[in-house]
Amino acid sequence: MFFWEEIKFKNGTFKDKFLFVAIAIMALGQWSDSKELAQEAYVAVISNFTHKYEYEALNKINIGSNMEYISQQIGFPQLIKKSKYIDDISFAYYLNEKYILTLILQDSRVTAYTISALADDFTPNNLLNKKPSENKISVADNTQNMTDFTLDYNNVDFFLTREELGKDKLFMNQYFGAIGYKKNINISAEELRKLYDEVNLEEDNSKVTQTRALNISQKARNNFFGAGEVDLSVIADSVLTNFEYSFYYKQ
Repeated sequence: MFFWEEIKFKNGTFKDKFLFVAIAIMALGQWSDSKELAQEAYVAVISNFTHKYEYEALNKINIGSNMEYISQQIGFPQLIKKSKYIDDISFAYYLNEKYILTLILQDSRVTAYTISALADDFTPNNLLNKKPSENKISVADNTQNMTDFTLDYNNVDFFLTREELGKDKLFMNQYFGAIGYKKNINISAEELRKLYDEVNLEEDNSKVTQTRALNISQKARNNFFGAGEVDLSVIADSVLTNFEYSFYYKQ
């Protein structure tokens, strides 16, 4: 597909898209090329109205997979960063207009992965069993038992939780949370700052702090999903800052 054709296809109306595809097919005149073009057009149009193909692509990611296999399934990441704290940990990022997929890699093995939803209605399938997820609004709605939490309000507003799933799930972790990225997550930077100060000033992790964290989890709009073997501090380390998000998404 030519560059000008791609731009026209992406920016045109629903009717224009199909007219353009039909004209392109007739102009090409070769069935194999025309069939491939039509399939690409169909996927692109469906993706404008549903998340079917994005969910199917994300279903191919599994904990324990290696980077070579992942690259064969969904392509190469646009960005790779080293962990600031652990030498053999790195983060690979797939930057999609609907989501950010982050792979937490130890050497080339996926030890965890997370999905930050950028579209309001983007709710990926359960990252462990790949079954459709219920559209649960808050962070608390998604967790049965909040094992621990972490938060920030300096580089980017976020509130993240970890839930350990126990022996029958090989002590795997699920991660949920709310990340700002210029989106309304139903909690303010001031609320995060107060909880942040409490966590860092108190030595005994008091019931007051736990209660405040629970209250925030019940308010915060969940747009962060993850699963893996690593501590929550590693997950927090992998989150792109507001500056990085704006830079890579040209916002």
